[in-house]
Amino acid sequence: MNVYHLSPLGNDRWTGRLAAPARNRRDGPWATLAGARDNLRALRAAGKVVGPVTVQVHDGRYALTETVAFTQHDSHTHYLAAPRARPVFDGGERLTGWKVGERNGRTEWTLDLPEVAADRWYFRSLFVNGRRAPRARLPKFAPEGKAVHNYHRLGEIKHPDRTDLFDGHDMFKPKPGDVQDWPSLPDAEFVLLHYWVEERMPRPQYDPKTGWLRFARRSAFNLYEASSAAYGNRDLSRYYIDNLFEALTEPGEWYLNRTTGRLYYLPRPGETPANTAIYAPRVLTFIRASGQFFNDTIEPYDAHATPHVRNLEFTGLSFRHGDWYSPLVSPQQFHPQYGQELSLAGNMQAAHCVPGTLIFRAARGCAVRDCTFSQLGLYGIEFDEGCRDCAAVGNDLSDLGAGGIRGGGTDFDGHLDGRTGHLTITDNTISHIGRIFHQGVGVFLGHAFNCTVAHNHIHHACYTGISTGWTWGFRETPSRNNRIESNLIHDIGAGVLSDLGGIYTLGVQPGTLVRGNHLHHIWSHDYGGWGIYLDEGTAHLVIEHNLVHDTKHAPFNIHFARENVVRHNIFARGTHALTSVSRVEPGPMSANYFNNIVVGPSLRLFCGGYKGNIAAGALSSNGNCFWSPGGKLPHSANPRSKTPGVPTRVTWKEWRQAGHDQLSIIADPKITEGRKTWRVAKNSPALKLGFKPWDWSKCGPRPKAERS
Repeated sequence: MNVYHLSPLGNDRWTGRLAAPARNRRDGPWATLAGARDNLRALRAAGKVVGPVTVQVHDGRYALTETVAFTQHDSHTHYLAAPRARPVFDGGERLTGWKVGERNGRTEWTLDLPEVAADRWYFRSLFVNGRRAPRARLPKFAPEGKAVHNYHRLGEIKHPDRTDLFDGHDMFKPKPGDVQDWPSLPDAEFVLLHYWVEERMPRPQYDPKTGWLRFARRSAFNLYEASSAAYGNRDLSRYYIDNLFEALTEPGEWYLNRTTGRLYYLPRPGETPANTAIYAPRVLTFIRASGQFFNDTIEPYDAHATPHVRNLEFTGLSFRHGDWYSPLVSPQQFHPQYGQELSLAGNMQAAHCVPGTLIFRAARGCAVRDCTFSQLGLYGIEFDEGCRDCAAVGNDLSDLGAGGIRGGGTDFDGHLDGRTGHLTITDNTISHIGRIFHQGVGVFLGHAFNCTVAHNHIHHACYTGISTGWTWGFRETPSRNNRIESNLIHDIGAGVLSDLGGIYTLGVQPGTLVRGNHLHHIWSHDYGGWGIYLDEGTAHLVIEHNLVHDTKHAPFNIHFARENVVRHNIFARGTHALTSVSRVEPGPMSANYFNNIVVGPSLRLFCGGYKGNIAAGALSSNGNCFWSPGGKLPHSANPRSKTPGVPTRVTWKEWRQAGHDQLSIIADPKITEGRKTWRVAKNSPALKLGFKPWDWSKCGPRPKAERS
């Protein structure tokens, strides 16, 4: 059996065969991940190692200063934590030598970093005693708690008549008093919060005579809060100013002057240089494992003979202290009308341009199991183009700049080798994500097929919990046959962004199943705090046995969709509605909606959106059990429909006269709410209609012995 060892006490010139250094210090384990990789390559090339290899990683801290790249030559290798070991791959450097002084009556620590002054190092993150420290900012926004309400609003925009979604701009005027001509302003970033994205506008130039600001990038979307046509909101975008030295006022904040190299930190009560561990990251992506596609080099060979990374696995390891950056987003990638204008300040959705901390590309049979990802700046794990039969199982991902786990490959216009599918993403805990890129998603599948996303626990995110599909409208896509099952998703949105859901689907996805998930406490800033959200063109899905409750808007929502099945779900306590359809169109039904339990209180029963009449189409609803405290159902409505002649209010009688819910009943479904599951009594009238109960106590990660 080919077993080698890695230890902080090792040496990359040793054989790696021993778990600890020999007494004579002439042999022992290897010392670094890159060293283990290089030694194994040499051994395999010399024919001294044949077959799979296990590298036992022993306890300790392994400092990373650059990305470790693996290729097809590193296949069939398993990097595994040694028994009882908790090895940590650390992308940060501990900072010492602080000088203690005072600033505006507060204790201030400073540290001069010559590498920063020489432009050889710059970091955007700082971690203090195990937590992410906020950069100095105005107002004191944070994506959680009461601080989520700390923001400014734009005062004026150049072209208020340009309200199309992609009518972004590189200029705006703040309200009087919100912005000054601060000396550090050129290094600040203005972070816009609107629609379903944040946009980071860099290098502001302020004209104190006119009060206007100009930036080095343009916003992707118009500078309104949300679509006025669809939702009636004419507010301008919110924003906060990040990385502003003049805002360094509160304990726990920091600022790095990249010109002088001086780092400033205001300590929290009780912190001293002796009892405070401060780390600054040197690494963005820790590991990149990539095979080679047919068009990656100029060497001619069979286009279908892609050399993949195969069976490269990581188990029981920890990755912490990673940085972030703002990826360049090309305008032409999304809208030809942009021409050769400035790069965009934000991703179009789901922080899709932000890469992972651990990336696989052109990979087969690779896996990440029982690892810990914390205090990182990007996504956690990424399965990029051409990944098949790969897995992320039992991992703990928290305090991440973007989202948790992402996967996706080429669409139908891309090369077949770039398709990604058969991913297993199960039993992971993903929490406190979107700390920098607030639109990061817990589990994000773009173009992916035959994937299983099950038994994950996703909570405290600023945007969506699970997202699948990446094609707008009814165009055919590779997304299909994905199973989203038994996930526990809660405390999603936090009031940061809009147009979000606990589970979000986009585009045609035949064979996809959303089953047995428990979702609750979904809260948007403006519109769209939905539980299960079928967005543009979602088609051919089965949505069944889900428990969805306590949402800002409807527990179940459709934008526009086609031929979906929605059955045996409990939808309860949506503040604004219990079920909604934003765009009602002629043609095939958006969904067959039957044998569900729908429970208030709520402002509305069924709610239409900006187009059409909710009672005239979209849903074929029947055999449901409706109930609201007191027994009286709320009316249905089309409060914002732009279609002429559509009634604003629809009574229960009118709803039934339109052909809906002829076999449905208004009756107490006799539900007992528990902490982990809701139970339907054996004598519930919903059972007589055909409702089939589910045990939601099984949602979330399973013990190792029970993982399938």
